[in-house]
Amino acid sequence: MGYHILEFGRILDYRDELLRTNPESTCVVKLGEANESGKAVFQSFYVCFGALKNAFMGCRKCIGLDSCFLKGVCRGQLLVAIAKDANNQMLPLAWAVMKYENKNTCTWFISLLKDDLGLGDGRGFTLITDMQKGLLAAIQDIIPACEHRMCARHILANWSKNWRGIQRRMLFWKCARSTYEAELKKNLKALSMLGKNIVDDLLYYNKETWCKVYFNVEVKCDVVDNNMAESFNAWILAARHKTIITMLEEIIVKMMTRIAKLREFANTWSCNISPMALKVLEENIEKSMRCTIFFNGDTGYQVKEETNQHIVCLRNNICSCRAWMLKGIPCPHAIAAMYYKGYEPADYVDNCYMKETYLMTYSHFLQPLNNMEMWPASTNPPVAPPVVKSMPGRPKKIRRKEAIETKKCGKLPKTGLVMRCNICKGVGHNRRGCHKSATAAASSGSGTTAAEASGTTAAEASGSGRPRGRPKV
Repeated sequence: MGYHILEFGRILDYRDELLRTNPESTCVVKLGEANESGKAVFQSFYVCFGALKNAFMGCRKCIGLDSCFLKGVCRGQLLVAIAKDANNQMLPLAWAVMKYENKNTCTWFISLLKDDLGLGDGRGFTLITDMQKGLLAAIQDIIPACEHRMCARHILANWSKNWRGIQRRMLFWKCARSTYEAELKKNLKALSMLGKNIVDDLLYYNKETWCKVYFNVEVKCDVVDNNMAESFNAWILAARHKTIITMLEEIIVKMMTRIAKLREFANTWSCNISPMALKVLEENIEKSMRCTIFFNGDTGYQVKEETNQHIVCLRNNICSCRAWMLKGIPCPHAIAAMYYKGYEPADYVDNCYMKETYLMTYSHFLQPLNNMEMWPASTNPPVAPPVVKSMPGRPKKIRRKEAIETKKCGKLPKTGLVMRCNICKGVGHNRRGCHKSATAAASSGSGTTAAEASGTTAAEASGSGRPRGRPKV
């Protein structure tokens, strides 16, 4: 338990070792006022490796921000910035350890992230966050021109407190994943049939932040949730229980080995398109078989899918459903037009999903570090750890689940199941309360055998078997 004092005491030496072994990196340690012993108290730690800065140049300009609680002695929070690579997998860019998540700490983190990734005023970039007030205020102050999306999963968690039910939840996701205005209106109309003021309560949350209809098409990323950041928090779950330098070292090692494995993973691709993008393309090809197409002889195509009808222009890579522009992968309507003209749909996939882009992302590597005993001598002053505050109650190890979440293991709940008796096959009772079972028990209890009448047991009457209990001495 006292090892955290040594690690916090040498946090400045750890910063110097990171900068020495990984050039072009940024590592900042923020200290507070000195305590009674004259040592500066630790406040925050930020790191962004030069290899990850260069890797972000080959990714889409969409960043997810999220924080998670640390379970070590001093607690605190870990704030992380995540991007997506060409295969839609997470790429952590920077992370910071801080005591609390508020407007001041988030502003400090966003300012450093802005300088490292070259975000400027945010124009041309998209940030996805949860409903944290500190992050929202920091983003508006530092990078106001960026597109700001809210995680639809957290919108659903707050909205469904008053509007529960599987059907309502499914319609919510249909609304969030609507790609054009008419589709959104249709889904909102269907949702309005499930409760009075249900749509008004949903539109209380700005629909431009969680619905695909209003997303920027230049980013080529149509995600409506922040699952890439949630995946990182679960990926480092074991490290979050350890002291600060041990935790940071474990995260770096996991990142170092991950980059090497993903670099080798590209050798298993069957074509020049990433496997995740190829899977989406194949699904859209299958859907395109159900489309009917009409060609005007120039560049316009009228594609009919069931009751929907869309316009496609292959010259400008445009479809009125907007799914092609949002994701960068041809939609079923565009694929139908391509097959009509004899074109290959794979040639129209955006460059952000190509193998060359993927290899460019993972062509930069993190360099290993020596252990604490091998660090060079330093004149940095020792740092005091933050004050340990023991919270009341037993510490929780498992995340508190939302009401809409279901258990993935153990017994399933019996909510909604109809009780059925296995004797009379009736509903509303089991065999204990069955009238037929009670009748059979009464009839068997009223009758006695000859052996019972004579006061002998069945075993004594037949002459077989041994008497129960211990023999009397």
